[in-house]
Amino acid sequence: MPTFTIDGRELTVPDGTTVLQAALANGIDIPHFCYHPGLRISGNCRVCLVEVEKFPKPAIACNTVVADGMVVHTDTERVRKLREAVMEFLLVNHPLDCPICDQAGECRLQEYAYEHGDATTRFREEKEHGPKRRVLGPHVLYDWERCIKCTRCIRFCQEVTRTAELGMFHRGVREEVGTFPGRPLDNPYSGCVVDLCPVGALTLREFRFRTRVWFLTDVPSVCPGCARGCSVHLGTFRNEIQRITPRVNHAVNRWWICDEGRLWGGRLEAAGERRLAGPRSPVEGADDPWRAALDEAVRVLGEQARAGKAAVLASPRMTVEEAWLLGRLAAGPLSGAPVFLAEHVAGEDDELLVRADKAPNARGVREVLGAVCGDVLPVAELEERLRAGKVAALLAIGPGLLGPVDGEPPVLAPDAAGCAPHRVVLDAWSSPLAEEATVVLPVAGYGEQEGTWVSFAGRVQHVARALWARTDCRPGIEILGALLAGLAGRDRAPRMDEIHAGISADVPAFAEIDWAALPGGAGQDLAGADASAAAAPATGALVKMLAVGWTPADE
Repeated sequence: MPTFTIDGRELTVPDGTTVLQAALANGIDIPHFCYHPGLRISGNCRVCLVEVEKFPKPAIACNTVVADGMVVHTDTERVRKLREAVMEFLLVNHPLDCPICDQAGECRLQEYAYEHGDATTRFREEKEHGPKRRVLGPHVLYDWERCIKCTRCIRFCQEVTRTAELGMFHRGVREEVGTFPGRPLDNPYSGCVVDLCPVGALTLREFRFRTRVWFLTDVPSVCPGCARGCSVHLGTFRNEIQRITPRVNHAVNRWWICDEGRLWGGRLEAAGERRLAGPRSPVEGADDPWRAALDEAVRVLGEQARAGKAAVLASPRMTVEEAWLLGRLAAGPLSGAPVFLAEHVAGEDDELLVRADKAPNARGVREVLGAVCGDVLPVAELEERLRAGKVAALLAIGPGLLGPVDGEPPVLAPDAAGCAPHRVVLDAWSSPLAEEATVVLPVAGYGEQEGTWVSFAGRVQHVARALWARTDCRPGIEILGALLAGLAGRDRAPRMDEIHAGISADVPAFAEIDWAALPGGAGQDLAGADASAAAAPATGALVKMLAVGWTPADE
């Protein structure tokens, strides 16, 4: 554990820590472009130069390992002049087009030019020009003029995805990032190079010129795409998800997300006309369609539950809170109706993030339903009971809670579903199950309500509300709470704090969860779960930091 001095502060850090890592972890800002804690150190931008006593010349902080007794200066006159020279060099051929650049507002070059550059330039010649919209892959465009050759994108493809589509070609002023012949940048995580790019050289086609980043409100949430539960920011503007970017969480996804999760907002926008527009029931001409639909659902479910002919189809895409209410419904007013759980499995797990289980809360739903109303049963058994005439009323959740279900097989065979005379369906998007339902209760979709999900590894995270629903729908907990109150003869539905207290009391795995601390955080592990062991693999500089027990600085 060497002890060294930086800008007059004495710090003790783990052996193997670099000056830059130590500085960033202790709130000392040293400018840097090419360094990223999730990638190997390249040391090619040179803007992180510092003075080290007894060193013959300035050293790059990103690749200078701390030694015992070392004395480092990061803000001397010489260091300031060196940074100014580096910035001048980087801006020689960089176009001064910040007003029309997509990266403006979150550009590191823009920030450092203001903090460490000179307000004037000595360069009077014509700048070099190059390709402005080179297609690297289906989602990424490259602007040669804005590239500062930091190689973050290249190292990402070499070290994280290990697909190595990108390389540095040519020499000198004509040096450029490009793809190898016949190998476009089309790996499942290609959008991460846009996040890594510190300037406006790499842009995402789906977000390019949509809106200015300073108009966005970044809402911390969780990706709905699979059971990994990646932490994300929902960038919203004008009540739409304009983009989705990764939120750093070292226990789950570190700095990355896959392209499918990144483009989820566009998927919802494209299918907006297929949202369930309002409640539907056999009662026609009602002054209050919601009241009529809820009353009809309570009536048929109550009648068939007393006759022992009610069943429940749960969705692994519902929240923990919805699962608890559904479990209390099944175990109580529905007279112990059996609960069946759908599955959404497609493809295979990869070595980084993507899971074959496409439901974000399968583990959470199983934990809650198992504790509240007993073991859940497979859908195949529900189909057998339906065909045998043993189920007259079916209360079904999903499958379109998080978006359209294009390409997914029906969760319940249509011929089997039709065997139940009464089908009460809670869903957000149109699906075969909702289209054939006798009572439809539209629920708020992804981003329109808050709740809690649990990843496959047992990480409990808060799903935030970022949007206002554009259709006549209600949050799932409100609908299930109304059904519970109606069937149980109560005067009101449980509040959110009462639901959380009930979950902690009924489900041992949630007993130690601090619900108030979940929003905006990295989440908590279920009792007995080691979710951090299933985090995205560590690479590059992060491997070294974790080996010495050092907490990496987030970027």
